[in-house]
Amino acid sequence: MTNPSSVTTKTGDASGRGSVSGYKVNFPARMRGYTESEINAVVEVMRNAEAQTQGAYLRQFEADFKAYTGARHAFGVDNATNALRLASILCGLGPGDEVIIPGYTFCATAIPFGASGAHIVWADMDPATWGINPEDIERKITPRTKALVVVHLLGMPVDMPAILEIAGRHHLRVVEDCAQAPGAAINGQKVGTFGDFGCFSFHGAKQITTLGEGGALTVRSDEDAALVPGLRHNGVRPFSGERPRYWVPAMSNVDLDLEGVWPNNFSLGEAQAALGSELLKTLDQSNEVLIAQAARLRAAFADVPELQVVDIPGGYRHVFHQFVMHYDGAASGRTRDDLLDFLTQEAGIRAIVQYHPLYRYPLFQKLGAGEQNCPVLEGWWDNSFSLPWWIGMPDETLDYLVASVKAGVAALKG
Repeated sequence: MTNPSSVTTKTGDASGRGSVSGYKVNFPARMRGYTESEINAVVEVMRNAEAQTQGAYLRQFEADFKAYTGARHAFGVDNATNALRLASILCGLGPGDEVIIPGYTFCATAIPFGASGAHIVWADMDPATWGINPEDIERKITPRTKALVVVHLLGMPVDMPAILEIAGRHHLRVVEDCAQAPGAAINGQKVGTFGDFGCFSFHGAKQITTLGEGGALTVRSDEDAALVPGLRHNGVRPFSGERPRYWVPAMSNVDLDLEGVWPNNFSLGEAQAALGSELLKTLDQSNEVLIAQAARLRAAFADVPELQVVDIPGGYRHVFHQFVMHYDGAASGRTRDDLLDFLTQEAGIRAIVQYHPLYRYPLFQKLGAGEQNCPVLEGWWDNSFSLPWWIGMPDETLDYLVASVKAGVAALKG
């Protein structure tokens, strides 16, 4: 398997990922390389597939994804953002509605729901697990609230039993953003199967990637699932009834699935679908590698009181999409930025800060979603950071990260 740290990307990538000269440990642009069997799966489609989209490989991938997650229905889509967009459409959101979304997540979680015309209400984080706080959700529900969007951030499941209890009492739809958590579970039940919808990403930076983009939507109800194929593929469907000539009046019909809602094209290609089926075979194995890497770092940092790592509740399978820490240098008058100065300049480690709380971004402020009441997130975020992370990091690299972070903390104390 290729070491992702050797993969080069354009210097100046806004994500902070990719090889950049001058660093001993870069933050890779993708989590892992491809095996020969995965490459051959794509080549086989290129050589032999009759259709390049909407064909047998997509149907097989959807069956495989249902089997892997335990979902009732699963649909391949072109990316997780459009899985979330389909979920927002199926929630029936529009102007006058409110949707509660965590303030700490990637922007793609919120954009499809803001685009619906609904008003975004930002929920605070749990100080121990760093996911959305169910108690804060309850505080922010109003008569206009129509849906809850929860994010299994960084690979950690959120408290779905508590969230479902709240949603049930208030008759709210629940959307799970599982982009960073394929294979994460609570007491054996995989994320994406608790709420009404689960949205998955196969972007290049994820545990599995279908050639840089791709996604899946899981759906709980039969009624919602029946609407997805048309919404996903331009409203195209067969004409109903017997036809004396197969070409009359045309090869396929185009119709509405939801009154007043235009369909789109969110289809996943056959090569991506075939690769997805192959990647699912080793997803659990890849997650186990990440879990073991994280356990090594967590144990090594346990004796450094200035560093906080996430708490993992009993029965939760945290798959560690990234390794994020919080640094508290208040006693020495130091901040996260001082520590990252040490790591980048003295140790040659390209640690990064992945994203703001969403309400701080100009996009959301300009579109009316700049207000927030998230005191826990406000007090935590500015001293959090991510270490370089990929599947299969060498022990010597992990040990170097530990030694360098500890040296930085000690230097800042001195």
